[in-house]
Amino acid sequence: MWYILCMGFKAAKAAVVKALRDGTFEHEAREALAEKNLLAVGEIDATEVATLVLRTRSEEYSESPHHWDKSVVVHTFRPTSGEERWYIKVYFLDQGTETAMFVSVHRSE
Repeated sequence: MWYILCMGFKAAKAAVVKALRDGTFEHEAREALAEKNLLAVGEIDATEVATLVLRTRSEEYSESPHHWDKSVVVHTFRPTSGEERWYIKVYFLDQGTETAMFVSVHRSE
């Protein structure tokens, strides 16, 4: 069961970083995993993703419903590191857990 978790920028940022640091995250199954989720395929590690999330400014963050389940709130971070813009899309699993489900972690196209 999924649940709605609108939390705002600061809380979402803290929760995602905590999940990355604690290792309480998973990856959503999808096509083009190697291109769209570099964390899942090991091209980038959890520490690097946490650093990117921490660099994200409020104007680089948004919340929106998941495309296949409108009751799931997806948190999107679009930080810049050097000359590269990143796209990180994540949501949280069942109420009472702190598990983050990563949809995307990749450089912006």
